[in-house]
Amino acid sequence: MLELVVDGAVPRKLNFEVRKLLLAGYTFRDQAQIKRHFEEVKKEGIAGPNSLPPFCPKLRDRITTDDKIEVLHGIKTSGEAEFVLLIDRGELYIGIGSDHSDRETEKYNMWISKQMCPCVLSKKVWLYQDIKDNWDNIIKRAWVDVDGKRQLYQETKLETFMRPEELLEKTKERVNGDLDGAVVYAGTEATLGGTFIYSSHFEAELVDEQSGRTLSCAYKIEPIDWFKGVIL
Repeated sequence: MLELVVDGAVPRKLNFEVRKLLLAGYTFRDQAQIKRHFEEVKKEGIAGPNSLPPFCPKLRDRITTDDKIEVLHGIKTSGEAEFVLLIDRGELYIGIGSDHSDRETEKYNMWISKQMCPCVLSKKVWLYQDIKDNWDNIIKRAWVDVDGKRQLYQETKLETFMRPEELLEKTKERVNGDLDGAVVYAGTEATLGGTFIYSSHFEAELVDEQSGRTLSCAYKIEPIDWFKGVIL
C-alpha cells in the first residue's frame, strides 16, 4: 500500500494498493531516440529488446516512496527518471519515479535484474485530467552526484514519449484482467552524456511550467557494507 498525496487545487490523500507493477521501455515517439538509448545500453554490454515497446513485470512489493534504498555492495546500479502511470478505480494518476537498475545482472537476464532493486516513486502525484492539455510541454529532469557536485543527468519534454493513453493501450495487450491497481513505469531516455553514472544519490522531477507545479523524488543509494565475507 502506497500512501500518496494527490497534488491539486485541494490536495487529498490517496491510499494506493499496488496490484500489478510493470516496467515499459523504449516508449519514444521518435525512432532517433530509440537508437540513442539503444547505443547507450549497448556500451554497458546490455542487449536491446526483441520487441517495441518491451514490458517487464516486477514483483509488486518492489516499489517504495522512501528517500533511501539498499543495494548489494560492489554491484553497479543506477537510476533513471521515468514518468509513472497509476490506475485507481478508473482514475489515472501521474507520478515521477526511478526504475533503479542492477546493471551487472541486466547484462545476463533483464527480467531478473529488474527485481534486484526497488523502484522509487514520488510521494505526490497528479490527476492526469488536470494536466493532460499541457502534457507535451511538461519537463522531465534527473540529477546525480559526481565528486560531491549535483550534475544534470537527464532532461527532456514529455513530447518525446508516447502519450499515456497510447501506453495504456499497449499495456492492456500484455496484461490479463483489468489495470485497476496497476503501476506502469513509462521508460526513460538516454542520459545527457550518453553514459551511465553510478551515483550515491539520484533525483528526478516533472515540471509543469504552465501551472507552476512540480513533482519530485530523491533518494540515496546505500550499499550493504556491513557483511563480512564473500557473497556466494
